[in-house]
This record gives sequence, C-alpha cells and structure tokens, in this order.
Amino acid sequence: MKERLFSERHEKALRSKRIKVSLRQELRRSLQRLFNRYSVWGGWDNEENFTCQAVASALLDRRGWQTLLWWDGKEMQPASNFDDFIEKATPHHILDAIELFRQELDYKKVPSFVSELNTLFEIHHSNLRYFRGEFYLIDSAFLESEVLSQAQKLLATSNFEGALEEFLDARSAFLEKDFKRSVLLANHAFESTMKAILGTQKKTGELIKKVCRDGHVPPYYEGFLEHFQEFLNIVPTTRSNEAGHGQGKDITTVPAPLAELVLHLSGSLIVFLIKRYMERNPEESSDEDVPF
Repeated sequence: MKERLFSERHEKALRSKRIKVSLRQELRRSLQRLFNRYSVWGGWDNEENFTCQAVASALLDRRGWQTLLWWDGKEMQPASNFDDFIEKATPHHILDAIELFRQELDYKKVPSFVSELNTLFEIHHSNLRYFRGEFYLIDSAFLESEVLSQAQKLLATSNFEGALEEFLDARSAFLEKDFKRSVLLANHAFESTMKAILGTQKKTGELIKKVCRDGHVPPYYEGFLEHFQEFLNIVPTTRSNEAGHGQGKDITTVPAPLAELVLHLSGSLIVFLIKRYMERNPEESSDEDVPF
C-alpha cells in the first residue's frame, strides 16, 4: 500500500484552509539545487535527472494529470519541466514532490538529505519541518518547543513506535485545530509509553500506580512518590473529563489552550519516563542512540 502524501493526509484541512502553506521563491530555488545534488543523473552527456523523472511520473500517477501543472490564479497551467513545476506549483504539491523524492533516494542518503532540507526551512524562515517521512507545520511557538521535540526524538530512538505514531498524530490534530482529538491522542501516547516501559496492558490508573512503584521515580526526592502520582493523574483526568466521555445534550469542545497544555504535559512526562527507562536499561541504548 502506498504511503499517503502531505496533500492526501491533510486534504480536508487544505480544502477548508485550516492549513495554509507558503514557500518563498528563494526557498523554491534552494529546493531545486538540493534536488539536483541528490539526484541520480545519466543518459546522453549525463544530463538526464533520473530521480526527478521518477518523482514527476509518480506525481502524475497520484494526481491523475497528463503533465505537471501549476495554478496561475485562474486555471491550471502546464509546467515546462520539473524545475518549472518547483518554481510555480502550489506549495502542497511541492511538499508531495519532496516526500516522493525522499522515497526515491538510496537509504544511505536519506539522513543527510533530510538534515539539509530542514536546514533550508530554517534559513528561509519556513514553518515546515520534515520528520520520519512526513511534513509537520510549526504554526506556533509551543509546537517548536524543546519539550515536544525532545519527546518526539526519544520516542523514535527508543523504538516506541506505537507511542510515537500517536504523539505525531496528536501534533497533526492540533495543527488541524481538532483539539478534542489532539487531547485523546496525546494521552494515548502517554499511556502507550507507560505500557511499553512496564511491559503490561493495564488500565491507566493501574499503570500510573505501577510506574510510581517500580523504581521509575527517583527515590532521592523527598515526598516525590506521592506527588508524582497526583501529577501523573492530571493528563488522564483531562482526557476523561473533556474529551473521553459522552457529550450529553451539548457538544463538548476542547479549547486550544487546554489542548496545548495536554500536549506539553504528555511530552514532558514522556521525556521523563523514557529517560528513566534508559537509565535503568543501559544495555538497550548506546551513546549513539541518544539525540543529545
């Protein structure tokens, strides 16, 4: 089954303009140069870009186009070549092209390509970031905060795949302003992290008690054990009260600040628990695995 591209994952949000993406011309030109550096070239006089040809073909298959197209404000126009497409195309179509380009790369080139790509976004003050094969929009300062980035990296390097997927989905839901779903997914990620650490499928309350009593709480903090359990209960309680139960006659809404708080709490707790887990299981991780 083919991986869904950016425009396919966020089709509803793009159509309703809940997600707005823009790419400066300077960034587009930098992307063209990046593509050329990482492409496989061949043909007569080594002037055929095989990688970009494969990307263009994949785009035509996915979009149902006869040729690459760009929007001039009134109607779709044909692009003269791949570079022309990158220069003029709708931003979300370019993001699709980047994701397809990454799929065409030799796996050894992917890490450096992604690193250079994200560096370009930073240099050109773009709110886009690329992580684990998908784009994410950093549309507010908190989404770029160290806590959330650290939680995401730790989940990836510690191989907590289920929790990582839920955490990424929670961030995407917040981006699409689906705050109720963001709260639910953030809590699922927190619960999945505890389940992975403890190796059990118990309910949230039992997980919290077990994580407090299995040595994951530093014993040298006076009174920390009792307060930690109360603190851990904040996140599941928020989910239960605001998003996890029946709505009754009125539709329950989750405000953006509350969803932001839950993401922060979940991210902070995930970072803490995984670091404690890694401290207690050093044979399962190495210095090269830790992203610091």
